[in-house]
Amino acid sequence: MSQIKVATFNCEWMVSIFGGLWTHWVFPTIPDKFPGKKLGDIKLEPIDDVPGLCQRIAAVIREIDAEIIGIQEGPPRKDQMEAFVERFLGGDYVVFHSNENWQSISALVHKSVAPQVIAWQPELPPIKKRWSSIPYYPWGLIGADERKNHKLARHPLLLSFKPQADKELLLMLLHTKSKYSKLKDPAQWANRDREAILDALTVRAKLSAEVYRVREFINKQFDQLAPGDKPLSLVVMGDLNDGPYAELIEREFLIHNIVDELVGTLLNSDRHFRHAMSPEALRTAATTRFPDPLEGGQIVEELIDHILVSPAIWRGKGDFRLRANSCRVETKVYEKYFADTGPTRKRHLRPSDHMPVTAKFRY
Repeated sequence: MSQIKVATFNCEWMVSIFGGLWTHWVFPTIPDKFPGKKLGDIKLEPIDDVPGLCQRIAAVIREIDAEIIGIQEGPPRKDQMEAFVERFLGGDYVVFHSNENWQSISALVHKSVAPQVIAWQPELPPIKKRWSSIPYYPWGLIGADERKNHKLARHPLLLSFKPQADKELLLMLLHTKSKYSKLKDPAQWANRDREAILDALTVRAKLSAEVYRVREFINKQFDQLAPGDKPLSLVVMGDLNDGPYAELIEREFLIHNIVDELVGTLLNSDRHFRHAMSPEALRTAATTRFPDPLEGGQIVEELIDHILVSPAIWRGKGDFRLRANSCRVETKVYEKYFADTGPTRKRHLRPSDHMPVTAKFRY
């Protein structure tokens, strides 16, 4: 059997590599240094050695050796990613790109399989409309006139891999919104800072609304199957900004884990996705670490980068089969190019603040 390896990798604000520029960027400029920049409440870190950082990112990409790599927090523009590929990856990948934003979703498809990969265009209403006008209610509001509309800042990137005319692997690359809110300090929780807590809960409502709309889209794919059609071999992967562990807000307010929302109800096993990692790997897997402000700054390790597979794959009855125990966090590869061990964080010394996750599929 042949196989294809896929990966998801959040590359941490790649727009910084291009001087923090979007519309005013000039192809193919990649500066030697970046002084840092403020985007609203976000502060982009200065970079002392931009080419050095690019080499670290490229080294990780090369060493994980995946044919299709979903990139989160990619640069706003497709030609920016193409400039990165040309200079630091030898032009070995074809770039696919979602909508332009300060953080965008891209895919790097190795030229060895690029002729078999196209943008997946489902026969549904226009994609852009599907990722906007998503209803939600700010926490505690119920009135018809209080309903708000949310849109995904980063549209899912949809790809189709067809190695043969009768075999197709569909991929959905995601980066859901973050949980970032006004609730940043244990004292705010201890004092029950109403504004901050309600903001945190509303952020979760928006995140859940995004995932519900994505799940609606997935369900539509199953709805379109006619009796006798092949089951869908569908992979959903990316930075979902949520993991397997309940956090303070979830514990206190009984808010559901959004990964659990995304995989679908177990009451309909024909549409229920599973994680590509084995249960043993999931028990200890982590892709990022950070000080949790609601836990007194304690360093938390969490798995928030995921690869989920449709029933056709996990049951082994579709065109593509998950290779046993192949899904993993590429910790060793990441750490090989991570040198940010000093007391002061230096952006150019780490490939990213996320580790990539990979999986192999046989067909």
